[in-house]
Amino acid sequence: MQDQQVVRFFTQEMRDDPYPFYRWMRAHAPVHYDAEHRFWLLSRYADVAAALHDPRLRSQRSAALKRLKARGEEDLAMIFAAQDDMTLFCDPPKHTRLRSLMQKAFTPRALDAMRASVAQIVDELIAEASPAGSIELMDQFANRLPMFVIAEMLGVPRAHRERFIAWVNDFNTFTGKVNTTAEENDRAVRSMRAMFAYFGERIEHLRAAPQDNLLGELVRAEVQGDRLTHHELLANCALLLAAGYETTANLIGNGMLALLSHPQQLCRLRQQPWLMAGAVEEMIRYDGSVQFSGRQANEDLTLGGRTIHAGEFVMLLFGSANRDEARFARPDEFDITRGDNKHLGFGHGVHYCLGAPLARMEAQIAFTALLARWPNVRLAVAPEEIEWRDNFSVRGVTALPLAFDS
Repeated sequence: MQDQQVVRFFTQEMRDDPYPFYRWMRAHAPVHYDAEHRFWLLSRYADVAAALHDPRLRSQRSAALKRLKARGEEDLAMIFAAQDDMTLFCDPPKHTRLRSLMQKAFTPRALDAMRASVAQIVDELIAEASPAGSIELMDQFANRLPMFVIAEMLGVPRAHRERFIAWVNDFNTFTGKVNTTAEENDRAVRSMRAMFAYFGERIEHLRAAPQDNLLGELVRAEVQGDRLTHHELLANCALLLAAGYETTANLIGNGMLALLSHPQQLCRLRQQPWLMAGAVEEMIRYDGSVQFSGRQANEDLTLGGRTIHAGEFVMLLFGSANRDEARFARPDEFDITRGDNKHLGFGHGVHYCLGAPLARMEAQIAFTALLARWPNVRLAVAPEEIEWRDNFSVRGVTALPLAFDS
């Protein structure tokens, strides 16, 4: 069988460069069953896009939650129960209700009001690094920017923001690694409890003394007399931090690496800064943060001549779909002027990323400022020395050392 020739999933080879693996799959096994991990893989754009709209494929966490509780693993069940109340992991009609309430706090007016704050945070982070003539972009800038922005929107005091980076890293390690250790599981549970305790106090304070920030809007959000429950508020505050932090941080890291690896494109962007919006879209398509998302079949269905049975899991490979030759001309080229760039980096359909406009705004402001402040920025290490994080669902480098003339 041709499926047996496919490169094994979740290997270091794939982590470091998944795109040859994806290319082979699109050509030879576009609907592939991975017997080792017991899930299906969809690699073509048309199939992934269709799956995102298919009501037979759902984002269910309930089955996993029931299994954990049955085994007495109440600590891990707490995390899955939180995910069950997050918009990212639930399905209609619950998802429809939660998203309609969450959207009350993500209006264009609210995001426009954040633009000046985002620019100020960017300038402060650059100023801290500029005198040195070098920077480790991930730790000193990319990881901090989205966390500080989301914290600002949630009304978290500056003195408390550093702790959130550790909490979210613990949670994202749990959700992004294939086989987590008992210690990593324990850290994820402790960090989730810490986040819930922190936001629980903030929510009670806001009920008594309303404030004009994102968390205040979520507390007040109401649709036809319905409001978010206390647990739904806690769960989606954690989601906003986890999703808004890691994906945007890696967008900045992966995007900077793509620019520095394609000097002609970087030069063109410097000369034509009005191309920035399209450049950010190409960064997302070319080497996006979110590489895949899981679904579960709730009935039998046929895709590409293969039968997927009810209860089986399906991985939607966004990273592969965004390099599909049938959808994008010269998909392995990085082209900041690419037209018709309808990538799947933010998903599609009902689960389209609620924070996509915010991520785009952060990236555009960040790259505009970085390139203006550091006109000759360059890698401070050889490209082969760049290491990728041990996380297959969210792709990003562990560090990105840069040098520039201060």
